Amino acid sequence: MKQNFILHIDMNSYFASVEQQANPFLRNKAVGVVAYMSPNGCIIASSKEAKKLGIKTGCLVKNAKKLCPDVVLIENEPAKYRSTTERIFSIFSDYTERIEAYSIDEAFLDLTGYIKTWQQGEKIIQEIKKRVKAEVGEWLTSSCGLSWTRFLAKFASDICPKDSYLIIDSVPKMEETFKSVKITESWGIKEATERHLNRLGIFTLLDLKAHPVANLMQSFGKPGYYLWANANGIEIEGVRTQEELLPKSIGHSYCIPKQTNDPKYLSGILMKLCEKTGRRLRESNLQAQGIVSGYSLKYGGGFWQSHKTAEPLFTTQEIFKAAYDLIKTNWPSGKVYMLAVSVTRLQRFPGQLNLFYSPKQKNLTLALDQINDKFGEYTVFPGVMWGTKDNAPDRVGFRKSVNIEANKAKVSYCDHDF
Repeated sequence: MKQNFILHIDMNSYFASVEQQANPFLRNKAVGVVAYMSPNGCIIASSKEAKKLGIKTGCLVKNAKKLCPDVVLIENEPAKYRSTTERIFSIFSDYTERIEAYSIDEAFLDLTGYIKTWQQGEKIIQEIKKRVKAEVGEWLTSSCGLSWTRFLAKFASDICPKDSYLIIDSVPKMEETFKSVKITESWGIKEATERHLNRLGIFTLLDLKAHPVANLMQSFGKPGYYLWANANGIEIEGVRTQEELLPKSIGHSYCIPKQTNDPKYLSGILMKLCEKTGRRLRESNLQAQGIVSGYSLKYGGGFWQSHKTAEPLFTTQEIFKAAYDLIKTNWPSGKVYMLAVSVTRLQRFPGQLNLFYSPKQKNLTLALDQINDKFGEYTVFPGVMWGTKDNAPDRVGFRKSVNIEANKAKVSYCDHDF
C-alpha cells in the first residue's frame, strides 16, 4: 500500500511577524495588528511578545492598552501580507504540485510520491523553514506537522512548540501523542463538542479512538464518523488544490462610521461591498446563484435575508441589485451600524452564457476589472460609490484564499539532495 505523506505548515503570529520583519524596530516588542484603530477595534494578530502579556486575537484595542500601555498597534496592510504569503507559497510549490491553501498563513502540502521516507520528509521541513528565513524574512517562523492524514498533520503542527515541528509516523506514535494533550487541543473539537463527548463517556482522544463509530454517528450524525476517523488515522478528505476547492461563499461586511438609515449613504456603502465581492468572485472565475444581505442596528436587532436567484450573478451590478432588493423589502427604521453582503451557491463560470443574456454588461465589467488591476482599485467605479473612498477599506482575513502558482518545472520525485 502506498504511504501517504501530508505536511501542514502554520506560520507563527503571522501578521505581526510580517510587520516585525518589515520594521526591525518592532522586533522583541509587543505588537498588535488591528482591523480598526478605534478603541473598540479588535486585535486580529499579536506578536509572541504581546501574547505573553495576554494580548491575543479578539482583544479590544482599549483592553490591549490596559494590559500593556506600550503596546505598538498597527492597522493591517493586506497587500503586505498577501505578497509575503505568495513568496512563501512559491517556496512550497518547489516541493509538490498538490498544495491546499487552508488560510493566508497555513497550508497543507501533499508530499506523497515526492518522498519515500519520513526522514526525507523531516529534511524537507528543515529545508523549507531555512528557505523561508533566507528568502522571505529572518523573523518569520512556522510550526510544522507531518503525518499520513491531513488531520494528524495539522494536529501535530498545532501541538508542537512554536518554530518547531512534530512528525507522527506510526499508530503507536499517534496514540502516545494523544495521551499528552487535552481533547480540546484536537483540531475541530471545541468546548461544546467536548461537553457532548463527555456525556458519552469520552474524555480523551484515546477514548474517542476506541468508542464505537455507530454510537458516535447516532449522537453526532455524519460529523460523528469524521471524529472517529480522525482519531483512528483514517483519511477522509485529503489535500485539495485550488482547482478542486470551491468556497462556500464570498462576501464582505462593514461597520459604518456614520450610523444612519439614509438610503443614499447606505446604497453607496452597499455598492462598494458588492464591488469588492464581485471582484473576488470574478478573480476566482466563479458565478453565484444565491445572495445574502442585511444589516445590524445600532441599538439592537437587524435584518438578514437570503435568496436563490433565477439567473447566475457575475457582475457587480447584478450582485448589487440582488442585495439591494432584499434589504429594500425591510428598509431599516433605525440607525444602521453594520452592512453585509455575501454570494452563495458558487459554481465555476462556464464561459457559455444563457441564450437570453446580453454579454455587453459582462464584457464591460471584465474590462473595468482590467483597468482597476492595472491602475489600482477603484480607478473606475460605479457612480453610486461616489464619496465612499475612505469607507470599507481593504481587509484581509486568515481564511481568504491565496493564489498558488505551482513551479512544475522544479517539482519531481525525490528531486532534492537529501
